[in-house]
Amino acid sequence: MKIAYKKLFILIAFISFTYAAKAQYNAVPDTARITFGPDFSFPTGNFNNSYKYGIGASVQLDVPITPKFYVTGNVGYTMFSASNSSSNPQYIVGVKTPNMSAAPLKLGLKFYLIRTFYIQGEAGETLLLNRTAVYGINGNAFTWAPQMGILFKLPNHNFIDGGIRLQKTQSFYGDGNYNTFWGFRVAYGFNLK
Repeated sequence: MKIAYKKLFILIAFISFTYAAKAQYNAVPDTARITFGPDFSFPTGNFNNSYKYGIGASVQLDVPITPKFYVTGNVGYTMFSASNSSSNPQYIVGVKTPNMSAAPLKLGLKFYLIRTFYIQGEAGETLLLNRTAVYGINGNAFTWAPQMGILFKLPNHNFIDGGIRLQKTQSFYGDGNYNTFWGFRVAYGFNLK
């Protein structure tokens, strides 16, 4: 049931973004852009057994190659809240499971399908900032994240960038699994020109 609600939410968000993109006929100027804002994460799969949600912030730089094609660089911080239930494989009775702190560093490509609606792919490394506390074997892991989003134009060449992504990070425990989550980002942006 929980998964069905998430899928329904994602479908509604996608439809809303599409309609909003049609309404935003005048695009944000095609210059280098910086966005910064909060990130919200909802773990899935095995990662959901250990962590309930994540919250953080990120900064992204977009550099245009053509009017529709951009190179992106993203750096952020996310704290994943630990699940203290017996379904958590790291749960020890009477001991609070520590939260996970991670810093993803990603480079990517962004393509605008219509004037303000884009798809984006990023890849990079995620640094585990509290490896000892969460008993991680590796301090960093490969990360990739496809996403889509939309720009909402504001006065003075500023904008709001709203996006949804599915992010996969290799496990920090050397077990061949992935830490997967749905991420939502709402960022304030401005053009550098």
